[in-house]
Amino acid sequence: MRSEEDSLGNRREWFFIALVCMLAIQIHWSLILIVAWYIVLKRLELNGTLDKWDADRVLGIILMIRTKRGQTALEIISKPRKFWRVFGEIGLWTCRFTSMIVLIVFVLGFISMVLNPSEVESATPSELIIIPGISPTIPLLWGLIGLIVALVIHEYGHGILARAHGMRVQSFGLLMVGLIPIGAFAEPEGRELIRAPRKERQRVFAAGPAVNMYGALICFIALAMVANTMSPTITGVHAEGIIENQPADESGLQPWEIITHINGTEISNHDDFTTTLKLYQAGNNITLTVLSMPNENREREERNISLTLADQYQYYIDQGADPLILEAYGIEENDAFVGVSGLSSNGKGIQRLAGPLAKDTSKNPLNIAVGFAIQPLQLISAPLNFKGEIMHPNEIDLLTSDSFIGTSETFVILHLLFWITWMNILLGFANLIPLMPFDGGHMMKDRLHDYFSFFAKFSNKSHPMKVQNTVNKISGLSSLILFGMLIIFIIMPLIV
Repeated sequence: MRSEEDSLGNRREWFFIALVCMLAIQIHWSLILIVAWYIVLKRLELNGTLDKWDADRVLGIILMIRTKRGQTALEIISKPRKFWRVFGEIGLWTCRFTSMIVLIVFVLGFISMVLNPSEVESATPSELIIIPGISPTIPLLWGLIGLIVALVIHEYGHGILARAHGMRVQSFGLLMVGLIPIGAFAEPEGRELIRAPRKERQRVFAAGPAVNMYGALICFIALAMVANTMSPTITGVHAEGIIENQPADESGLQPWEIITHINGTEISNHDDFTTTLKLYQAGNNITLTVLSMPNENREREERNISLTLADQYQYYIDQGADPLILEAYGIEENDAFVGVSGLSSNGKGIQRLAGPLAKDTSKNPLNIAVGFAIQPLQLISAPLNFKGEIMHPNEIDLLTSDSFIGTSETFVILHLLFWITWMNILLGFANLIPLMPFDGGHMMKDRLHDYFSFFAKFSNKSHPMKVQNTVNKISGLSSLILFGMLIIFIIMPLIV
């Protein structure tokens, strides 16, 4: 009987190895490393090494490493119990609101993708593997630093709230695939967590994402402060793209060349450019003073180019724009049009990072509130748009630091703060998807139990066990649906 079980286990191992090798050929070579990692873990498990390390092998390829370290620090930090309970309540409501927003955005994004599959951008296999160093959007060093920091404070948040409510934390630990941490955990006493009042349990589950979001906010403020020490080395504007068969294209203007003057009038930023251009109409001739891209000696050459302005209104009409929309934007006939896209001030990259806290941004309270609301999406999208960089490389070349530590050192600090902020936003938001076993899924399950228990008071036929069974079915079904939507999100870019 034992030999038959061993034989079955060996067949399963060989099937797993063959499957991963086939996927590695089709998707990415790095998957071969998973086979090697699996073999190493298997051997460590068989010879008892994992038991000595107080570690387990989970789902075949995940190493769960436990440690008792951090318990003393946890006791000290969680001592002001009343403070942490208040923090837990604030964090719970923050997470409930954020979870609702995440769910709405997730569902609307899914509906948009299904209704317009042709607009889905194709993704390479490596882009779907969200691992630092393998994904082109996440650099190895900065990605690992940001991920480790985010994981540690996430799980410490759970542990602190557990202790604040009198629950014991047995151990902390990391979940590893190879040398890459893919998760962390605070392991509370299971029976104490199950028996705890649902409100307290929800606070514990919400603590991790809440700490990530608050940590991201603190790091973003520090990021903005550092970003505000930087300024463009050359004043002016640049265009990221040149529209074909339009004045800029015909005159020879190139993307990222710096426009410093229009007919001798100095252009310091985007507002200067648009204000000066309004002095002219379609058909007028103007001269642009531009600086070329740096040569091999990092020097720019100045030249003057002449062009005849086109009609902006007519251009958009030819592109199929609605005249009413153009009127709403204040675009009229004979408005001057140079024919460029992505026209920006030379300090745009740093303004994008600092968002509502940028030194040149309006300090109107409404603008700041709106800016903080959209800034997480702005930061999350930056590495996706710039292939793992925090801004376009040409934008980096245009910046210098006013701080005493120097430009290169300032960029190191910017990268550190950016990736810690980025990973905290990603981990906090992802954990709030109301999907089991994420924190958002546990919160949703307990919240549903609260609602059903409330309405059960008005029905003599509703037994607590029936309420629990109903909640289990609803949370299980909703998690299954959301998981299916998530899988479609992942595979759709590959098949469209």
